[in-house]
Amino acid sequence: MKKKDKTTNAEPVIEQAQPQAEAEPMESEVSEAKEATVEEWQAALEQAVKQRDELKDSLLRAQADFQNFKRRNQTARSDGYEDGVREAIAAMLPAIDNLERAVEAAEKTDDDGAKALAEGVKMTLNTLFEGLKRFGFEEVPALGEEFDPEKHNAVMREAADDPGKVLEVFQKGYRVKDKIIRYAMVKVSVEE
Repeated sequence: MKKKDKTTNAEPVIEQAQPQAEAEPMESEVSEAKEATVEEWQAALEQAVKQRDELKDSLLRAQADFQNFKRRNQTARSDGYEDGVREAIAAMLPAIDNLERAVEAAEKTDDDGAKALAEGVKMTLNTLFEGLKRFGFEEVPALGEEFDPEKHNAVMREAADDPGKVLEVFQKGYRVKDKIIRYAMVKVSVEE
């Protein structure tokens, strides 16, 4: 029976030897797995940093695009408003012309009633001009001025000593702020 004990004792020793032999490769596998994990973590970190930078750039571009959109929208809205003002004033110019003609005609008569009516029309015109001035409306100076094709429309020429001057205004010109809404229709002096 003693032999059995020895054999029994020997078997566990052999079994223990095998796990020890297997334990060494496991430790190297664990260290390789740890190294691979560190490399994987580094790669993942680099990828995350790259994605963060791309998202940050994308966000900055989106913010810049939005600011540009707001600026363009504000400019377009402002330009649209000013265009509307110019169109509305341009539509009123024939009425202004007729009121000025009525004043001129009434002043040429000897009738006191016509002159009183002319005074009322003048007051109406002045009120209208004052209201329109708030929008930047003003008359383009013409009579006696140097001819400027950017402001004046020459429809007649007359020989004179001082060429290039506006001699007569047939229709007044007007502008709103810096934009001409109607050119002054004028007669210009030319060299003899």
